[in-house]
Amino acid sequence: MASTSQIVDALLARLRACVPQLTVEYFAGAEDDYPLTHPQGAALLCLRGSQFGPLRDGYGQLRTLQLTITVLLGQSRAGEADGDVLDAVRQSCLGFAPPDCQPAWLLSETFLGYRDGVARYAIALATDTLQVTAASPESLPVLTAVSLEEQP
Repeated sequence: MASTSQIVDALLARLRACVPQLTVEYFAGAEDDYPLTHPQGAALLCLRGSQFGPLRDGYGQLRTLQLTITVLLGQSRAGEADGDVLDAVRQSCLGFAPPDCQPAWLLSETFLGYRDGVARYAIALATDTLQVTAASPESLPVLTAVSLEEQP
């Protein structure tokens, strides 16, 4: 199973390929704390948490990862051009399946406001994967002999 960091890294790579005009990185802080230096803006991915289904057969459960992409657009991109960037971000995520995950789906999009010459948007998305228990080696049967003869 893919680790959380492998899933996040795959989403970051997808965003970088689809919106090369923006800085794309993982950022878990408040968007106001992000030092925006790129003139066009940034797409900031953050893992917001997970929801878990019931344990099945004692070995695994469904895990729904919830992520947010905060899009910061500098004043040069403000206005109608915002929609083009948001479309590209949405399209890059919708249906994209990170490693060992189901295709991602969109949950919401929110305008966070316009401050200090920067328009801020939040796009929430989710994807399902499995959380599997770690098998302890001592609980598995050990092969002690191999015979090429048929046993009755």
